[in-house]
Amino acid sequence: MKVSSPIGELPFEPRRISRHGTTVAIDGVMGAWPARVEIAAADLPALARLLARPALAVFGVVAVTAFAVRRTRS
Repeated sequence: MKVSSPIGELPFEPRRISRHGTTVAIDGVMGAWPARVEIAAADLPALARLLARPALAVFGVVAVTAFAVRRTRS
């Protein structure tokens, strides 16, 4: 993974995932510095909105493929 910042792109290497109540924490290293990403329950609606389009696209491709396969077998 890479993180873009004002000082450039730095690799983020995840080292540990933990859960604290309703928060998931990903501890790792970003460049030479320790880093932590925390995802709380309150972040889930925003993540769902971000993932909705790709999920719908995948669903669409699977549905079209299934329809095409079923049609060619009939």
